[in-house]
Amino acid sequence: MASSNEIIIFTAINDTDLAEEFITNMLEAGLIISGTIFPGTTLMYRWENKINLDEEVKIIIKAKRENYDKIEDYIMHRHPYKMPEMTCIDATFGSERFREFCRNKP
Repeated sequence: MASSNEIIIFTAINDTDLAEEFITNMLEAGLIISGTIFPGTTLMYRWENKINLDEEVKIIIKAKRENYDKIEDYIMHRHPYKMPEMTCIDATFGSERFREFCRNKP
């Protein structure tokens, strides 16, 4: 399997409608290949010296590496959290047919 130009970005938000809006807007702008929404995830974290448990919507985004800065800018400027999660990992999108589909996306 050859190396590729693909990335996967993980983020989360507390509103399914807003998650759908984010993905729709980034698809329309040609910034991402696709987005997957996982509603009803549970987040545990420490904030202000207290352990918290919250419900969230996890978002997984498939994109081309060259669009990362624009995706980060979009999310950071529209996200309701003070410090939204943005985790990016390098990826190779498996089958050559799917990779060809991704390469041909605008």
